[in-house]
Amino acid sequence: MKIAVLGAPATGKTTLSNALALHLDTLQVSDAPSPDTLQSGHYDRVLLMGLDRPDITSTQQLQDAALRLQLAAAGGAFGVVYGRDEKERLRAALRLIEPQDGPAPRWTGVCEKCADPDCEFRLFTALKSSKAAGRPPA
Repeated sequence: MKIAVLGAPATGKTTLSNALALHLDTLQVSDAPSPDTLQSGHYDRVLLMGLDRPDITSTQQLQDAALRLQLAAAGGAFGVVYGRDEKERLRAALRLIEPQDGPAPRWTGVCEKCADPDCEFRLFTALKSSKAAGRPPA
C-alpha cells in the first residue's frame, strides 16, 4: 500500500512517515510526494498533518491552506492526522490507513459516566437552572 504524508514544515510529517514505515513494513510511505502523483491517484491513502500543536505559526497556516487547496484540486480523498504527541498521531494515521469495522470507540471525557442518562440529566438541569438564575455554571 502506498501512503503519502503531507504537511506544513515542522508539523511532524517525516517523523510520522518513519513511524508508519517501522510499524507496517508493507507500506511504501512518502513524505515528499510530487503534486502530479497526487492528481493521478498514485497513492492508496493521502494523509495531511493537522495543525493542532500550540506553537503553530502563520507561515505554517498558509502552507497548510495551500496544501488543502492542492489536495482539493487533485480531487482525491485525504485524511487529517491529529494528536498531542507522536504516539497519538501514529494511532490516528493507522486508523485512517486501516479503518476498523464495527462501532467507533466510546468517547471518554472528563465525566467518568459518559452517556449515562441520569448523569446527563443532572448536568443539563444544573446548566439550565444556572442560566435562568443569571449565574455562570459551577
